[in-house]
Amino acid sequence: MYKSLVPVSPERHRNLSWHGFSDYGFAYEEAVIPLILTEMPRACTDMPIGFIRQQDEIAPVAICSLVPGKNYYIAPDGRWLGTYVPAILRAYPFALLKGVAEEGGEPTTLVCIDEQSGLLTERSDLEDARPFFNDEDQPVGKFAQVLNFLIQLDQERRATRKVCELLSELELLVEWPMKVETGEGLQDVTGVMRIDEDKLQALPDDAFLRLRKAGAMPFIYTQLLSIQRLANLSHMAQLQGKLLQSQPTLADAFEIPLDDGLEFNFD
Repeated sequence: MYKSLVPVSPERHRNLSWHGFSDYGFAYEEAVIPLILTEMPRACTDMPIGFIRQQDEIAPVAICSLVPGKNYYIAPDGRWLGTYVPAILRAYPFALLKGVAEEGGEPTTLVCIDEQSGLLTERSDLEDARPFFNDEDQPVGKFAQVLNFLIQLDQERRATRKVCELLSELELLVEWPMKVETGEGLQDVTGVMRIDEDKLQALPDDAFLRLRKAGAMPFIYTQLLSIQRLANLSHMAQLQGKLLQSQPTLADAFEIPLDDGLEFNFD
């Protein structure tokens, strides 16, 4: 999704501006989208949710396709066809990256922008152009809102990681057996995990108590409920296919607005 993430700094971006994205085409090849626990109750009404291992961490993801390199929730013209847009997409072209930790210290967190997103400009007179900093080199305007949004996302991601670590420790995550039809027949989909409901029901009382204290129970059931949304992927694939055939009347039927808001609200 990101091509060239660069830390935002007054030295590099003081005299530059940026503008918001006009479509979700940047995520057109993202088959899975990272989620945080707080947004799972909304996401599960629209798409299946699974877990994948990213480096040394396990994270929940919205499954947007079972085919690598395809996202069935994005129309050919870049509109989002679903009813919920994952938070990480709403922050584009910005992202948080971990910097190098000093000896004995915690790694720093860097606010970065994708400089190859086409949303960065040297001109400030363009419509929707937004400065990064004021004259005192302090974050200003929409960029300040993005910064706060990313900080909240990072805090929620830390909480998400702790819950996922507990799910892994209790061995509740198992491979999710799925198949997808390709030109070569049915192919196994690997690398996606789900909650094992039988193992959940067989947990001893003390383990259940640990899950409850960690606030994990609502999100466990959210993932289990989302399994029925697997069938929605077929519907979204067919819908995207029809749009690819350039049927303007069908495309014009969608009135889902671009989510340009950065409010940290999943209600």
